[in-house]
Amino acid sequence: MQELNDYTRPFDPSLKLTDFSKEALIRMFQGACKDYLAIDGSWSSLMREKLGDETAFAYAKEMWWRWGVAAEVRRTREALNIWETDVEAVMKYCQFTMSLGGLYDVDVKLIDKNHGEYTIKHCNSLDYFERHGDMALLKQGCENLCVPLNQLSADCFNPKIKWVPIKLPPRQNKNEPACIWEIRMEQ
Repeated sequence: MQELNDYTRPFDPSLKLTDFSKEALIRMFQGACKDYLAIDGSWSSLMREKLGDETAFAYAKEMWWRWGVAAEVRRTREALNIWETDVEAVMKYCQFTMSLGGLYDVDVKLIDKNHGEYTIKHCNSLDYFERHGDMALLKQGCENLCVPLNQLSADCFNPKIKWVPIKLPPRQNKNEPACIWEIRMEQ
């Protein structure tokens, strides 16, 4: 059967994901990435409304720390067979994980096996924070979550890898990248 670019045909109970074209699967993956972000954002908004910022932000960090990051790293590594423990492996992860490469417009640069740079050129979350003037959520998302959770992601590969922010929001204008990170193997 020819690969399907969409599902405009009559219902077929025997169809599998493998019956769809690469383009259709990419659209589905990108849609799932957006759902991932939207669910997290909606949960955070509800928790802030019900519990206040301090408690909601503490729960968000704990949830991602306990379950989210390690599971996402593991599933991405398994799906793409990334088992190395160097910076190059982390850069591969950055390209395609749901919360980073699958969701945002990114630029990944491997300087050498032990040094890389990761840039989020466009971040939907940052757009939301700026549009709503929510600097508390910006600080929570960018500084209190991304910084320690990115490091936790690196630790899943190798505790000697350090994932350090070079530039974090707020930004001066919308043409600037959202954030820039250095990923380096400690000697």
